[in-house]
Amino acid sequence: MHNAAPRDRDATDSPCVLVVEDDPLTQARLELLIEATGLAVVSVPSAEQARAALRAVFFPIVIVDRMLEDGDGIALCDEVRRQRLQSRVFLIVLSALDSATDMAAGLAAGADEYLSKRATDDELLAKLGTARRIVSLPPK
Repeated sequence: MHNAAPRDRDATDSPCVLVVEDDPLTQARLELLIEATGLAVVSVPSAEQARAALRAVFFPIVIVDRMLEDGDGIALCDEVRRQRLQSRVFLIVLSALDSATDMAAGLAAGADEYLSKRATDDELLAKLGTARRIVSLPPK
């Protein structure tokens, strides 16, 4: 697992994905999928640790569980969106809560994508591809 503290990153590094997931099996699955695409990954199991990681390092892609032991992942999305960041952050909520109302709440809080935990690996990889394209766009 990749729970180590994030290191300083520079422009030559490939984008690094922050995974915020408290279930070890789901976390391991996400790490394997993300690394298979050539992206680096840092995983943390809580909203508190995610906040600390986000203060320490810029992550252009964040995948967050909706139901964390110490908070709601969409609240974390809202916090990220309220920050004045100089670069794009692509937020993906991955949750067992997958009703239309849940998805609408996540998107309204600033998530770019909201996926069910029942999503296939191919769906998740497609969303990661979209995220990579968007965060690599030049600033306006």
